[in-house]
Amino acid sequence: MSDGTAQRLQSIFPELVPEHHPALGVAPGSGVSKTAGGGQVPSVINVPIEIDPRIERMVRLAILSAPAVILVGPPGSGKTTLLRQVVDRIVADPKTFGFQAGPKGVEWSAAEENWSTTDLVGGQTIDGDELRFRPGRVLSAIAEGNWLIVDEVNRADMDRIFGGLLTWLSGQEVTLGTVSPAIGSPRVQLGWSTGTTCAVENEERLTDPGSGTGPVRYLAGTEWRLLGTYNALDAQRVFRFGHALGRRFLRVPIPAADTDKFRTALLAQDHGLPEPLLDAIVAIYTAHLTNSMTTLGPALFLRMADYIAAGVGTDAEQLTTVTHVERELLAEAYLVNVGTWLREMEDELTALGNAIVERHHALSQPEWEWVVEMSHVLS
Repeated sequence: MSDGTAQRLQSIFPELVPEHHPALGVAPGSGVSKTAGGGQVPSVINVPIEIDPRIERMVRLAILSAPAVILVGPPGSGKTTLLRQVVDRIVADPKTFGFQAGPKGVEWSAAEENWSTTDLVGGQTIDGDELRFRPGRVLSAIAEGNWLIVDEVNRADMDRIFGGLLTWLSGQEVTLGTVSPAIGSPRVQLGWSTGTTCAVENEERLTDPGSGTGPVRYLAGTEWRLLGTYNALDAQRVFRFGHALGRRFLRVPIPAADTDKFRTALLAQDHGLPEPLLDAIVAIYTAHLTNSMTTLGPALFLRMADYIAAGVGTDAEQLTTVTHVERELLAEAYLVNVGTWLREMEDELTALGNAIVERHHALSQPEWEWVVEMSHVLS
């Protein structure tokens, strides 16, 4: 924050005394989406984002070199957007990225807390009046020749539901069960093919166990991939990856953007908001970066400008100062976008409040206390 900006903030916010704060750097916007066929889906924050070339290279080479890859970072850091961009480019031109054929498409799923092994892999479920094996997400993707991407994998207890996938991801074939409980029912197996493409042998026996001979075999091609994103903040409070499961995945870190790159993305939204108000948004974002337990990605904070601009209305371009109403809008925008996460930062709220109010002077003490009080309702 420049001396001129600090002086402007001091004159506009008499209860605050702005000070210099360190400049920070870049991060992608984030959006959760589901798509098949590798199609592009607009991100939630549609602004130009500079992606660290080294991070992008790690994502690309991890996908090329291993069957299972997971992107790890705080919420809103752009994990999903970056993964989607890289995968879409691989689908469009696989040979450029080192693949011979690449996937036919991509299947996106958002992990859910109530997932079971049947949901992810497959298992016997009621079909009419009898039990019958139903393929889960992994087997269905293999049958279609699509890659499977699971967003926010730690929302589900993967250690509990991965089952035979642990052995399978080590390169071995596993038996997942039988088509039905009947004696002599064909087995359902999961393995790897020797070629790049996926195949299913004896698939017709899932609906007609008496046809043909031999097990139903799902064979993933050597270029098949299981990809995912992992919320580093939730990892402290939801489900963790155990060591056995973690060894099966290459894990690529996706850090939150630094301040400079966040500011660049914020200005690119071009809402016409006064500079001191934009500085305050940047300062709040920066305060969250001071502690790994409070770090959030830029997407949540970029949306704050949308809320404030909606409240200011069409006169935003005419504003040169920040009024009492805009100060309230700033606190409201922070609450509705970040309040839920504040409820998960209970142990860090005092330090975070000090950083926002006393160090970065982004909110007044009364506004911070109001935000914390209202965030209790969101829990």
